[in-house]
Amino acid sequence: MHDSDSTPGTEPLGTPLKPWHPTQIGRYRIVSLLGEGGMGVVYEAEQDQPRRLVALKVVREDFVTPELVRRFALESQVLGRLQHPGIAQIYEAGTFEEVHATLPYFAMELVKGQSLMEYANARSLELAQRLALFSRVCDAVHYAHQQGVIHRDLKPANILVDASGQPKVLDFGVARLTDADVQATRQTSVGEVIGTLQYMSPEQANADQANIDVRSDVYSLGVILYELMTGRVPYDLSRKLIHEAARIIVFEEPERLSSVNRQLRGDVEVIVAKALEKEKERRYGSAEAMASDVRRYLKDEPITARPASALYQLRKFARRNRAIVTGLGVAAVVLVLGSAVSLWQAVRATSAEQLAQTRLEEAVTLRALAETRRAQADSALVVVDSARRIADIARAAADSARLAALGEQALATASAQRANGEAAKAQAVNTFLQDMLATSDPANALGRELTVREVLDSAAAEVGRGALARQPEVRASIETTIGRTYYALGLYEQSTMHHDSAFTIRRRVLGPGNADVATSAADLALSQRATGDYAAAKATITSALATMRRTMSPNDDQITAALETLAELRYQEGENADAERLYREALQLTRARHGNTGLVVARRLAALGTFFSYTGQYAEGEKLLREALTLRQAALGANHPDVLIAMMSIGDAVRNQRRFPEAEVMLREALPVAKTLYGASHPMIANVESRLGTVLNDQGKREEAEPLLRDALDMRVRLLGERHPDVQLARTDLARLMQTLGRFDTADALFTAALNARRAELGDMSPAVASSISDLGYLARLQAKWPEAERRYREAMPIWKAAAIVDEAINAQAEIGWALLKQDRLDEAETLLNDVLAQRRARYGDAHYA
Repeated sequence: MHDSDSTPGTEPLGTPLKPWHPTQIGRYRIVSLLGEGGMGVVYEAEQDQPRRLVALKVVREDFVTPELVRRFALESQVLGRLQHPGIAQIYEAGTFEEVHATLPYFAMELVKGQSLMEYANARSLELAQRLALFSRVCDAVHYAHQQGVIHRDLKPANILVDASGQPKVLDFGVARLTDADVQATRQTSVGEVIGTLQYMSPEQANADQANIDVRSDVYSLGVILYELMTGRVPYDLSRKLIHEAARIIVFEEPERLSSVNRQLRGDVEVIVAKALEKEKERRYGSAEAMASDVRRYLKDEPITARPASALYQLRKFARRNRAIVTGLGVAAVVLVLGSAVSLWQAVRATSAEQLAQTRLEEAVTLRALAETRRAQADSALVVVDSARRIADIARAAADSARLAALGEQALATASAQRANGEAAKAQAVNTFLQDMLATSDPANALGRELTVREVLDSAAAEVGRGALARQPEVRASIETTIGRTYYALGLYEQSTMHHDSAFTIRRRVLGPGNADVATSAADLALSQRATGDYAAAKATITSALATMRRTMSPNDDQITAALETLAELRYQEGENADAERLYREALQLTRARHGNTGLVVARRLAALGTFFSYTGQYAEGEKLLREALTLRQAALGANHPDVLIAMMSIGDAVRNQRRFPEAEVMLREALPVAKTLYGASHPMIANVESRLGTVLNDQGKREEAEPLLRDALDMRVRLLGERHPDVQLARTDLARLMQTLGRFDTADALFTAALNARRAELGDMSPAVASSISDLGYLARLQAKWPEAERRYREAMPIWKAAAIVDEAINAQAEIGWALLKQDRLDEAETLLNDVLAQRRARYGDAHYA
């Protein structure tokens, strides 16, 4: 890589420009497109004065926000201060007027070369050459750190190398400044993750901006060195959700370097491992310190990442000076044997003391001493490689190893004794935290102000730190409570992250076949379902159910709850027959355990009743739902979330039977209960408002319906995200109101958005997809677009049939017949409509409105 001293007119580096790209920005003529990043576009451009080629970085219009413009402007100021051969130089910053916005840009040195990995691989660099090249990268990063700049997005793609072997670090655009004069602009948004995930430090992946410093870049350098040595990154994060990838970075240990390439065993592995420490305090304190260790290795000197014992340094000396060491072999043997005797006496004394005491701190000291002596004995073998008394040294090493084993045994005994003493305290702390956090669950708060949310967020941020990091089972239990409480608050993404952590910890500590692991998996599946990730939820709950059936009684409440969750997911997939079988099995097992009373029975009744009300078995569904409501009111009173859910379900069942005034009464009673329990903003509030707005629309009460439906949609988008299934329900409800008001374009846009999102999330054969297609068909019908209406209903009918939703399949056939009639295709219409009439008579009887 070299400075941009090419003369204008040489072959452009980038790809040709498209018609929509600018041709001139300020005093720069655009030559080609070099690349596009997260917030910017980079062009190769020609500067008029002085005449030279530059890289011109421009913020993309769709990313122009005050925060990003501020960060971009700050980037140019920061880079202007960086004058180092290993860092791309900035020349100028400014703005230019686009059609719809003022866009910032800066001109910087045009770096020609290959990325770090491409350069090393193309030239088949040896180990020593790769390490020397890497140390120069560290020099550039350390210089930036000295200027108060943390890169935070170090990766091979941001490091180019020219033909002479000079590396240059690019793109300090996400740097976090540490200068006192810019304190006001130091913080990024809480929870914002800046950087590239594969190369992020644990504190970055945890969105812990306040904890990021130069050692975060050191971690990224460790990942780069790992990849430079092995050709792969420490973690495979492909196809991982962001929260899953973050969990892996924060909690899981990377595969050791030597397990990928045995030739890397030793100092290089130690250097990489130190840079990749989870706790930043254990990493190198600077990029310079890491580079120094790399250079020590290349000069065959002792590295600082390993305890520098005398024998360890002697071993390094012996490797550099074998002739001298051969002549001093006998003297070295005498010294080592004296050391071994001292070792034996010291450890015997320490072991005796350990047997008399049970304190963990002294056991740890013994282990450290034994390990140090064992390392010394091991090192001695290298020192006396050519000495005559190697057998004596081997015996000394064996003695040392046996003593180390005694130390390990003493440690285990002491740890067990200490654990017994700590268990009660850990359980007490855990119980206290669970009781404290659970108070924010609306089921417990019952309308009181939920100020404990602040305590919950604080606890969630601290759960991975301090003493809990050394007590994984206690931590998993607290993560579970936090996850369940976030779920109750309707914060499903946060809930998923904590349940995922609990599940991962328990699976690692307890093994995959443990019942507690299955419980965590069931919690995780519920959160995944709530976020709309049905595929992940299905896989998780299926695995949990298999473990539960091996470890629990057949009618355990956890098993029936898992069956219910799986049934709902199967319903979402359109597998209604399988869903009904699972719902019935869950209810049957629950009744076998509890009889016909109690809250668990009420939950299973409500689940099956809701399923019936959505699949055309209205009378049976309403019966089961009213039975569930009675059980819940008897046990919980009127002001409880479970009672609220039962009221909404009955409202749905009654509405599906076209008893609209009765449904309205039920839902009007439910809305103040929901607001009392959940406050002004919660997914449950949106659920009730959406239902009430729909039933008001059914009765022609448009002015009352519209604000409720709009508020429900806005709330769901804000709380759940654009692609969540409940957002598509809200869009559909509002679209149906719009079409009744004759605002067809708005309705079409809402219906289409819902259809596209459902197809993307649920696949082509989901009943929800058929529902959106039918909505568009009916909209075409209202506008007398008969070919379009026919096409839509023909598309929907096989989906309804495959899902065995008979009423909707018959309705689709009727609509096709009506569209044929309107197109004067009378014979086809008559055949279809006669069949519809016969099916409805058989299904409902002659007196039914259908």
